[in-house]
Amino acid sequence: MSEHFDIASKTYDQDFTDTLIGRLQRGQVWKYLDQYTGNGKPLHILELNCGTGEDAIHLAQSGHMVTATDISKEMLSRTKEKINDKGCSRKVRLERLDVKNISKSEWSNQFDLVFSNFGGLNCIGNEDLEHFKSDIKKLLKPDGVLILVIMPEFCIWESFYFVFKLKMSEVFRRKKPSVMADVSGVKVETWYYSPKKLSKAFTPEFTKVKVKPIGFFAPPSYMESLIRRVPALFKFIEFMEKRFARFSWQGRMSDHYYIELQAR
Repeated sequence: MSEHFDIASKTYDQDFTDTLIGRLQRGQVWKYLDQYTGNGKPLHILELNCGTGEDAIHLAQSGHMVTATDISKEMLSRTKEKINDKGCSRKVRLERLDVKNISKSEWSNQFDLVFSNFGGLNCIGNEDLEHFKSDIKKLLKPDGVLILVIMPEFCIWESFYFVFKLKMSEVFRRKKPSVMADVSGVKVETWYYSPKKLSKAFTPEFTKVKVKPIGFFAPPSYMESLIRRVPALFKFIEFMEKRFARFSWQGRMSDHYYIELQAR
């Protein structure tokens, strides 16, 4: 799988990070993430699937120590360039790591927070979730928190999009056992989890604290070209997303949802 994300790294920022939709959705994630991390206490954070380093830089600039990991050496290379450019190299440690194999004895009880953004955990199936849950619990401090941004089993915008395109077989594609999803032109096997299903998967080791929608009004990033053609539409979407996308039930139907889990 690493070679897929090596290829995707070449255009990932162009395809998502630097898009109108990408910036809007990431801003919503940071709003909730900062509510947990912004208490004035420096945290030791493990980031999984760090991509090109946008979140690692944000957390480092907020005063936290970040161990940023990814399976792709090219993603990590891009992250290294960015953290050097931003002067964050002293606060961000980089390590190549497969999210399916995160057990490291030297990391036991080391992290205040484990964080993974924009569907990093959608890259592992149901059986791997069980191992992931146990491994993460060992890496966290006793009062540690796990924060994930996940793609649910249904997205209103996506379903409308496929109906409009007359691709009826794709309308409920997220309900399938797994899907070969497009990531910057590369097909990656992807599993989708509702907030209820994910919370149950992490019981009893973790307790759900909160769920928030990310992209209830904002569409998936592959609709960027439409949004750019109609600036007024994006302004309306941005207003609605920031003002009214805040209820936990919306997470079941958004492009992503933010879930915060407390270790027991």
